Amino acid sequence: MRKSFLCALLFSFLIASCHQSKKESVKVYHSHYISDSLNRVSDSILLATAVYPIEDKLHLRADEFFDDFIFDFSRLKKVQLERTVFPLLSIHNNDTTWMSQEQWKNNVLFLNQDFYTVFFENEEQMEYEKRSDLEHVDVECIILDSMLLHTYHFERMEKAWRLIQEDKQSLKDVNLQDFFSFYNRFVTDDAFQKKSISFPLHYATTDSDEESGYIDGTLDYEQWQIFKPQLPTGMITNIRYGQSYGKNKKMIMIKRGIANGLMEVLTFKKANGKWKLIKFEN
Repeated sequence: MRKSFLCALLFSFLIASCHQSKKESVKVYHSHYISDSLNRVSDSILLATAVYPIEDKLHLRADEFFDDFIFDFSRLKKVQLERTVFPLLSIHNNDTTWMSQEQWKNNVLFLNQDFYTVFFENEEQMEYEKRSDLEHVDVECIILDSMLLHTYHFERMEKAWRLIQEDKQSLKDVNLQDFFSFYNRFVTDDAFQKKSISFPLHYATTDSDEESGYIDGTLDYEQWQIFKPQLPTGMITNIRYGQSYGKNKKMIMIKRGIANGLMEVLTFKKANGKWKLIKFEN
């Protein structure tokens, strides 16, 4: 995670102002859990970007960690052809077809954006993405306007990740519709967004003066308008490393930059039948 000097300076000013007017303290704390979960990037999608212009093959650890594989798969047509099981099973609603290699079109998945997102139901699930023993991972592209879910199913076969199936279905058929219907309105309706944030909003960010330290504070509505992240609209991504969403009462949204160290975490919670943003970290 990186934060510009300007934002750091502005945040310090705002926190200082809040301290004077509201006499609220801001504490610096060290959390091994937060440091591990928010800073672990390994040599996955972010580091692979460094060789983006010249490499045309899978890098060495691609079949160990799925994040390493999916970056190369998304950007290289050669890899897509080599690592897709043809004919590819394709299911759109109730229609089943088999796609030949000749019919395949290069698919960049989320690389046409500056970032990608992953959703977890709790903090424990956040550990799944760095497991090296995964055998099945789904990459989901959610079209918010039409509530359409496009899923790419990957399996590790003979120690190599391969695309084995792709399908499209309505979000009405899965238990994510409730949250993503809320999220779509949250990012497109300013008045609704304001009502759907628990103010003062819990805010945590890195402390430039303390290694592995965080500044823990709160934001009011005006401060949220300054510090709020760019939130994806239209289409949003999700990578399922094994996490499920059975309880559907809490959602942790991880937003990672593809070509930089940006990482932002938004935590939503459902209470009394309504979703609200309760915490923002960057």
